[in-house]
Amino acid sequence: MPNSKASGSSVMRKAQRSPQGENDIFALDIGTRNVVGVIGHMDDGVFVVTDAYSVPHVRRAMLDGQIEDIVETARIVGKVKAALEEKAGMLLSRVAIAAAGRALKTRRASLEAELDGKESITENMLKSLELEAVAKAQSELDKENTAEGEGIPFYCVGHTVIRYSLDDYPIKSLLGHKGKKVSVELIAAFLPGLVVESLYTVMDMNGLDVCSLTLEPIAAMNVIIPPEVRLINIALVDIGAGTTDIAVSRGGSIVAYAMATIAGDEITEEIIQKYLVDFETAENMKLSPPDEDVVFTDILGFEHTVSSEEFYSSLFPAVEQLADTIADNVLEANGEAPAAVFLVGGGSLIPELSSLVAEKLNVPENRVAIGGQTFRKTIDLSRVDISGPEYVTPIGIGITATLQKGYEFSQVTLNGSKFRIFDTKTITAADVLINAGFQTPQIIGKSGRGLIFTLNGEKQTLRGETSAPAQIIVNGLPAALEYTVKHGDVIDFTPATIGANAAVTVSDIAGEVIKKKIIIDGEEYSFGKTVRANGTIVTGSYSVQNYDNIEIETIETLGDLILSLPFDCSRIAFYKNDRLVKNDYILEENDSFVTKDRKPSENNLPNQARDIALKDEKANRTVETLSGIPMAAPEPAEAPQPQNDNAGGITVILNGRRTPLEARSDGSPHEFIELMALADIDISDPPPGGNMILTINGKNAAFMDTINEGDSIVIKWDK
Repeated sequence: MPNSKASGSSVMRKAQRSPQGENDIFALDIGTRNVVGVIGHMDDGVFVVTDAYSVPHVRRAMLDGQIEDIVETARIVGKVKAALEEKAGMLLSRVAIAAAGRALKTRRASLEAELDGKESITENMLKSLELEAVAKAQSELDKENTAEGEGIPFYCVGHTVIRYSLDDYPIKSLLGHKGKKVSVELIAAFLPGLVVESLYTVMDMNGLDVCSLTLEPIAAMNVIIPPEVRLINIALVDIGAGTTDIAVSRGGSIVAYAMATIAGDEITEEIIQKYLVDFETAENMKLSPPDEDVVFTDILGFEHTVSSEEFYSSLFPAVEQLADTIADNVLEANGEAPAAVFLVGGGSLIPELSSLVAEKLNVPENRVAIGGQTFRKTIDLSRVDISGPEYVTPIGIGITATLQKGYEFSQVTLNGSKFRIFDTKTITAADVLINAGFQTPQIIGKSGRGLIFTLNGEKQTLRGETSAPAQIIVNGLPAALEYTVKHGDVIDFTPATIGANAAVTVSDIAGEVIKKKIIIDGEEYSFGKTVRANGTIVTGSYSVQNYDNIEIETIETLGDLILSLPFDCSRIAFYKNDRLVKNDYILEENDSFVTKDRKPSENNLPNQARDIALKDEKANRTVETLSGIPMAAPEPAEAPQPQNDNAGGITVILNGRRTPLEARSDGSPHEFIELMALADIDISDPPPGGNMILTINGKNAAFMDTINEGDSIVIKWDK
């Protein structure tokens, strides 16, 4: 049976359950030792808790605030959800959660924005300003991670505003004001992507959509330290089983966060080592009343009784180490000892811990208090029987969700799989596809590469095959790459097919390339077709390459042969079977000729004029086109200049290299995303940090930006 630490109304709700209401908040605190859920709603500024339930982990599914066993954690969450649905008579579909973890990172960021001075500042304008500042902090963190060789993505899990300014004057709230310049300074907290993804996976497994994500100390702050009290320098310390999370307030704002992986479990492990007990027994011993003997059975089956004084004295080194860790982190985050300290979370109940923390910080003992013994007046617990610091965080998660200060991730379905995208900017269909790992040619298509070469002195151009365009269907309707994705969208994507590159072989150009033999005066000679690529004889199977110079020499007649023979034919005539053969005779394989001195009447031998005419005739005859293959009209023979040959298209400079782009068939302008396929980078295997430089003429570029003739484009990883 689950260990229920809280109950709602003693009267069971009716069996029929209603859907979760718009104002009903289901808040879930997934801790290292317990999963605690509460249901509540906001009523005239008071958060009313209507139901609460807690289930402990039966085995260590979490470590240091991070989910280790997703399946087991999901099972416990399912128990809490089912119990609360039974109590509330409600089908729970949305949940607010909080994150903790052993790798918290924080960054400060400031942002200014210009206004027209006429329009009042709205909630949306303020949220946009804050999220832009968060995105700036995210960018700075990504750059630092890249420089340090870290490739782990971090998600922002919460932020708090340190100060607003309007026209350079500090102001508590910007809402409704008018001005020409606003600015915000905030502190943002980040956790590794795997911490956030594991939380979402557990929620998915229980059919819950996350409506709000925040950081655990932010949630606790919203319960223990209201905004009007944050003028005082206060440190809130949330001591769980796996992590100790710290938030510091000063001057009306939360100014720092910190996290340590030493928490309540260290005390439990000390008990396990000293008394040879299992983890569950050690947890029960840790919660023994300070004025009662501790009775337990060790792993060998022997029962023991230890006095309370002896038991807690044996734990003093571990408790002191925890107090040292808390004091050190508070001093580092705050720069000095704060005016007061609140301890919350289950670990705050460890005997003597509060007095040790006061001693380590050198503050009066009455300045370190255990929070959550009495809740704020803005929290109504009259309908539930709960108390104690372990309920501070789940109630704070619920309050944070009502304040709309939690984070949301847009969830979309792409080809049947769910994808989450952090809502800090407008997300397009192209962004989703790239984040999902599709390559640029799959997204926008790519025509095959063209082929330019010279054939017997005349330039020839073959175009590659056009691609079949990609298909993007959103919620059953065709959509463009620029479509702004919304939460819940269902995207079906059929990748574009890449057009084949233009290709041609020597045989395609010249037909069959065969050498045949004939005999002249007993000597063997060759005739037929000879093809040279850049001066080198090639076979019919040779694939013509860009900018090749192809020369075809065809010997079909006796006249062709005479021009190619390596001896002087000006005074001889050719006979076959004792009959004079004329120049237009078509040669056959194994023909045998005999030469004789030419008589005046024997006119098969060309004189100088005939020789020139024959050469001209041969040249005209051997310039062939590709039968059945589309070619551009022949151009005057000249040395090929491929860098300038892009009729109808544009040429840009990509990473310092001239890159021609053929004109689009529909005449539309080229877009930046087309060059991703030509940049020789692999977006599926980024370097650590994964920071990519995308610029047009030195300015940051978006995928769908238009590019023009002569633009200088940079697409590369920032190393």
